[in-house]
This record gives sequence, C-alpha cells and structure tokens, in this order.
Amino acid sequence: MVRLGFNSNSFVGQPLDQTLGYLADLGYQSIGLTPDDGMLDPRHTTPEQLKALGDRCRKLGLTVVLETGARFLLDGKRKHRPNLLEVDGTADIRLKFLRHMVEWCEILDAQILSFWSGVLPDGQTEVGAEEQFLRSMENLSPLAERRGVTLALEPEPGHWVEDLTDWSRIHAKAEECFSLTLDVGHVLVTEEMEPEEAVRQFLPQIVNIHLDDMNRGVHHHLPPGRGQMNWEKMSLALSSSLLTEVPACWELSRSSEEFLEIAPTANSFLVGLS
Repeated sequence: MVRLGFNSNSFVGQPLDQTLGYLADLGYQSIGLTPDDGMLDPRHTTPEQLKALGDRCRKLGLTVVLETGARFLLDGKRKHRPNLLEVDGTADIRLKFLRHMVEWCEILDAQILSFWSGVLPDGQTEVGAEEQFLRSMENLSPLAERRGVTLALEPEPGHWVEDLTDWSRIHAKAEECFSLTLDVGHVLVTEEMEPEEAVRQFLPQIVNIHLDDMNRGVHHHLPPGRGQMNWEKMSLALSSSLLTEVPACWELSRSSEEFLEIAPTANSFLVGLS
C-alpha cells in the first residue's frame, strides 16, 4: 500500500514542526519537503536543523521525500529557472542545487529526490537539450547512488520532459540514472490515457507519486473531488503490491489557505487506502 502524505508546499504559512505532528495524528505516513524561501531555505538551514527534522519525521513515522519544485528559489524573477537545459552556463546553478539536495537527503534520511527537466530555453535545441540533460544525469546519479538516494524525474506540463512519452524517451537513454515521479493530475493535462491507466502502465518505474485533482487539459492543482479524477479507479490502481511503501503525497500548492480543512478529508477519496 502507498504511504499517503502531504507536500509542504500545500501548507505554506503553517509552522512545520506543528504540522508534521498534525499530519501524523491524522494517520499520514509520508511528507514531501520542498525547500523554499519561506520554509527550509537552503541559504539559511543548517545541517543540525536538518538532522533534527529528519529525526522528528522518523519519530512520527513519516517517510521523507525531498522535492525540488520551488518556483522562484534560484531566481526570484523567473519561475523554475535556471534549469538543467540553460545555454548561458547557469545550468550549473541548478545542477549544484540538485547535488546539494542529494546531500540533504542523506541528512534527512530521505531516499528519494524528485526533480524535473525545466522548460526548453530560448536558443536551446532539442539535440542540445538532450545532450545537456544526459550530462547532468551522468554527473548527478553517481553521487545519488553513493548516498543511497533514488532520483525521480517528474514529467511537468510545459517543460522539456512534459509527458510520459518524453519521460520514456529520455529514460531509455539513461535507465540507471533515474526513476519516475508520477503526478496523477498531470496525466489529465498531457495524456490521452486515463490517470489510473498511467499508474498501471508505469508501475515498475514509479517511486514517488503526487496526488491532486485536475480538469482535462487544465494544469491547475485542485483538491480531490473538484476535478475530473475518477478516485475509485485511482484507488484501485494505487492498491497494487508493486507500490507498497511508495510515498504518495497530496500536492495542493494553490490551496494552502484550505489546508486545515482539506487534510482531514483528502484521504476519504482514496477508498481502501486511508
């Protein structure tokens, strides 16, 4: 059975330590931590603080996943930039950040680091993007392996690796480097198949799951029940034995103000999993 949880980008403004206890009391078993300006800012968070946080999560029974999707952490004026595909040399900023996050994983006892490719920058070609991305994986994956961390690439609408076809293409050239973070709502945006079908099709590669509702073709994360997800079918797909112990965190970054209302009821949509 998947380990249900919440991503910290879904409770912005809530005190982290208190919220971890609240989620554990509700029966959640995972936490996706997204370092950002307002929470776990890498420029100010010390190794001692990280160690204490990892100990706290372990004591509460919360599996930690480290997420790297903060919108403006590396550039306050450009969303999700710089990325691994930049042509002006700033791709190294993203790569160094990801290497730093691998080190954080070891301190936090997090076994999964989730990331995405980023958009195709102006002046970059498809061939150039592929070569640059693969070089980044050759650099990052040995460090992750040494630290016991699994890299998980997430297809993100609008990014160079946007859908599962893109993910499969680049994964075929670097199978040992990364696995899959699957956002089930994204399937409604980028794929013709149903989300539960995507879960079944990519079961062997999935190591991390983002939960959210969406409407077909609209990339807007919604609380469960407000979009077009068939949660009964999704629950059945997520019950696969191949997903045992895989973290599945609600990612509702646009609904932080409703967190205290959503958290107690979100799992009621996942029949037999909560």
